[in-house]
Amino acid sequence: MTKIILNGHAYEIPARWSEVTDRAQFLALCQAIFRFETRITGFDEFRTELAIAALGLNLRKVKPGDNLYEHLFRVGELIPLPYPLRDREDGSRELTVTIRLHNNIVGAVNGVKGYSYRTDAAGVVDTDLTAGQYIEGIALLNHYSAITRSERNEDAALEVLASLVHTLYPLPAPHYARKLTTFTREEKLGILYNFRGITEAIAADPDYDLLFNHTDHSAAPSPAGLQSSVFALSKAGLGDVEQVRRLDVHTYLSALVQQTIDSIQTLAGAGLKPGKIAEKLHLTVDQVAPFTSNFDA
Repeated sequence: MTKIILNGHAYEIPARWSEVTDRAQFLALCQAIFRFETRITGFDEFRTELAIAALGLNLRKVKPGDNLYEHLFRVGELIPLPYPLRDREDGSRELTVTIRLHNNIVGAVNGVKGYSYRTDAAGVVDTDLTAGQYIEGIALLNHYSAITRSERNEDAALEVLASLVHTLYPLPAPHYARKLTTFTREEKLGILYNFRGITEAIAADPDYDLLFNHTDHSAAPSPAGLQSSVFALSKAGLGDVEQVRRLDVHTYLSALVQQTIDSIQTLAGAGLKPGKIAEKLHLTVDQVAPFTSNFDA
């Protein structure tokens, strides 16, 4: 946490996503991110809104001083967590919002229990998020990302929320439609960004390096590819399709990693060198080499 004094009051603001644990603070941060991603606000206003969210301020109850917004802008500069600059292939730089979360901060909403996802201090995950929910959720996140990058339309971006909430907070019909109306816009956005943060953290986990870090980005897991993997795992003996879809997400992803390792070792057993295997599977030699050492002549 970063400690600051503002107008005579002491505050602590998060310096990394792991320090965001308060539900109200997280929902406020999500609002600021959504407004920025849908081009409602520019970067400077975005940073100010991040500061307001991190500090938990209600500006309707705060008497603005002459320098309040200047102070808020400076506080926003101290919050590095959401927006790294990334180098693009054409040499330009792109400002993107990155979220890394290891817990479902939103939790239950108005009595509707969502998926559980909790990570303890040792890094052990306890979750009931299923492979099916993960695959469908990734497809919806991709849809949301496409909208915010091209159409830049707030209403269109919000349209994906109902399906995502239904996927992650399922209720049997006919109760679902009634319950969904009790979810506020802020809660729906929190569900979206919380899930996105968890999936980004999963993709950055070294245990899943073989799945998410490819030399050819088009070979990285896509919703269609993940869906087809359900059939592949079923064929490999992990159960029928529905049983595979009901696996928890980490068991499912670990099974995919093992499939990749098996493919590497099969190719190595057939006489292919690590360089050729890496080329064939769109991996690097460093990724492949640990699994081919037993086949070295």
